[in-house]
Amino acid sequence: MSDFESHIDSRPKLSKLRVMSFWLLGIVAVLVVSIALQDTVGIPGETTLRIATAAICLFFIYKLGLDYPGERWPRISLWVALVVNAALFFTPLMDRPMSRGELMIFALPDAVIVMTARIVSYHVADVRQRANRQMMVLGLLVAIAGCIGILGPTWMQVRTAHGSSFAR
Repeated sequence: MSDFESHIDSRPKLSKLRVMSFWLLGIVAVLVVSIALQDTVGIPGETTLRIATAAICLFFIYKLGLDYPGERWPRISLWVALVVNAALFFTPLMDRPMSRGELMIFALPDAVIVMTARIVSYHVADVRQRANRQMMVLGLLVAIAGCIGILGPTWMQVRTAHGSSFAR
C-alpha cells in the first residue's frame, strides 16, 4: 500500500472517532440537562428527552436543506415537521412512559413529510426520472406502512388504557 492509500485509510477513522465522540458528549449533555431540569424546575426528564429527540429529527431535516440549497422542499418539510412534532406533544402518546423506540414517534412522521415534499417537487422530464419518482412513491408507501405499523399499536394501547369506546 502506498503512502497516499495509507493516508486515505487512516483519515476517515480519525474523523469517525471525532464524530462518535461528539455524539456521545451530546448525549451526556442532554442527560445532564434533563436531570438538572428535573431536580431544579420540576420538568420531567421524559419530556426533556422527548424534546431532544424531536430536535434531533428536525436537525437532520435542516441538514438535508443544506445539501439542497436552491430548493424549497427542505424548508417546507422542516416547517411542517416542526408543526407535526409540536402537535405530537399534545397527543395521548406522550402520556405513557418513555421507551427505547421513542425516536420513531418523531422520525417516522418526519420521514413521511420529507418524502412527500420531495415527491411533489420532483420534476419529471423523461422515462428515467419517472422511474425514480415511482421508486420514491414506493419508499413513501413503505414509510407510511412503517409509521402505521409502529405508531398504530401504540395508539391503540393508549386508547385502551384511557377507556375509550373505540377499543370496546
